[in-house]
Amino acid sequence: MPKIIKKRPDKKKAAQEPEVKTAALHALKAVKKRQRQVIIIVSVIAAVAVLIAAFMFYSSSQSKKAYALETEAYNIYYGADKTMPEQERWKKALELYQKAVHIKATPTALFYLGNCHYNLADYENAVKQYSLFVDKFGNASGISPIVYQKLASAYFKTGKNDKALETLGKLAKVNSGIFKDTALLMEARHYESAGDAAKAQEKYKALVTEFPNSPWGAEANAKLAAKSAQGAQTEKEDKGAAEPKPPVDEPAKK
Repeated sequence: MPKIIKKRPDKKKAAQEPEVKTAALHALKAVKKRQRQVIIIVSVIAAVAVLIAAFMFYSSSQSKKAYALETEAYNIYYGADKTMPEQERWKKALELYQKAVHIKATPTALFYLGNCHYNLADYENAVKQYSLFVDKFGNASGISPIVYQKLASAYFKTGKNDKALETLGKLAKVNSGIFKDTALLMEARHYESAGDAAKAQEKYKALVTEFPNSPWGAEANAKLAAKSAQGAQTEKEDKGAAEPKPPVDEPAKK
């Protein structure tokens, strides 16, 4: 009778099965871990996108609010309400421009805020607003030349003549010097009001020489002509006083 040979179990196969299961579990865990990471990253990106959208909406909303305040202030400043007295108009416009600047400081808002202070004879605060304009926008704005003029005038009003002249020096350099004639005129007016006629005449002469077609030329020429006429009259009087007078005849004796 043939001997029955019993088959031994495949130990190698039995040993491989747990290894395969373990590798599969590791792979599954890795996939799940990556899924969690992807979910976290996507969530973070979504949150950032929501924040950006909210910020842009908020900024846009605030800009619209600032613009609305600035427009209302502008209309009041230029007398849309004819029944409102001038001083009241400037006070109301100032209040609205302050609110607009608090939200968003635009070049025009700062300029008109300074003008409101200037018109109300609050020259110190006018200087602050014009200076803030210069610091924030420099020569980048189209109204920079007017701001320099107003700033110089405000400095003159507060007695800070050196600061005013320094500001006019900056005005003279704006856009390659196209506003230098205005700076020269303001300097001449200052020296004239200060009693320095020689310095004023020097500035008037520079104006008509360097800018013969300047809109300020008529005023400068008139000042030069008046000074010349005054000088001629003074010279004539001095000459007349220097000439010897004929002796006065004595009355005849009776």
